[in-house]
Amino acid sequence: MEGYPYPYPWKELPGTPEEIEFLSKRIEEMSVREGYLLEGAAQIQSIENAADLINLTEQLDNFSFFYGPMEDSSLGYYFATYRENIAADQIPYLNLKQWGADLREQHGGIFISGGYVEQVSPCKQIYNGRNLCSMTGESFSVKLKLASEHHPEGVWVKLPDHEISTGEPDELKIALEELLIPYSDKLNHAVLLEATCCLDYIKDLEGQYDSLEQLVRDGNNLGYALEERGQGMLPCFEERFREAIELEGCTRLDEALDISQNLRCYDFIPKEEHWEDFGKHLAYQRGIIKPNSPADKYFDYAAYCKSEFGRLGLRPCAEGYIARNDREFIHEFSQPAQGPELSM
Repeated sequence: MEGYPYPYPWKELPGTPEEIEFLSKRIEEMSVREGYLLEGAAQIQSIENAADLINLTEQLDNFSFFYGPMEDSSLGYYFATYRENIAADQIPYLNLKQWGADLREQHGGIFISGGYVEQVSPCKQIYNGRNLCSMTGESFSVKLKLASEHHPEGVWVKLPDHEISTGEPDELKIALEELLIPYSDKLNHAVLLEATCCLDYIKDLEGQYDSLEQLVRDGNNLGYALEERGQGMLPCFEERFREAIELEGCTRLDEALDISQNLRCYDFIPKEEHWEDFGKHLAYQRGIIKPNSPADKYFDYAAYCKSEFGRLGLRPCAEGYIARNDREFIHEFSQPAQGPELSM
């Protein structure tokens, strides 16, 4: 909406009470980084009502945030340093101001209170005014509310944090600077107020770890595992993972991490509507049928998938059928159960 300021007075946007309540919770629990993303995204996209803002909050991953740059020169420096990995001794020879201006003009990005935001992929209409209950609201592996003596009310951090792989400031660094905690101190002066896992069965994260650093480490590892989805080696990764957690009665994050790395220890077949695709994957993987061969056109993949039931001894679950097999379970993050091993 032209001339409409940010931060948006979102409670004044036209919308239903349910939409306003959804936005209230969503915005209250945004991480510091997400808040910056929304600040920029809401200026790049048109916001006319609460539905528009809900739709935008569901697609913040379509925007990129560069923490810190407030003008063209610092934007050019950020891009040269983090995206192009240009050596420090070569930086003085670059026209960083022009580089930053070109980037901003090419990508239609804008400077905001915490840095620079640009759109990297188009937004779609995810929220249509009738499917509020299906909105995810956010994406995270572990969500932490951290506080400091300077900021006792706390701010949210959503893992995984990708600085270790990209080198760019991400969730933790941005949140710690908001808390006025020197990044060199890492988490030494941060206080954990709340912790939530995206896996419903994993409760009481605060009581599972002796240190905040250990919790962040495992929260990051869970996030990386969910993003990699078994590197494409196992079909239905997320469904198999969640059902294996329920099968094992898993309530600890470190045990859930081990399950994510040992999903070959679980035989799984999805719901019937997926048997055709799943059976095709099995047949191709086992070399029974070659893709695009004459037999490929006539093979009954759904029937082949169904034949696995009796052989594997699967039991029904919410996402299909599952059973633990006899492959060795390797413990990397958690300690093996003492005594006879029933499941883990």
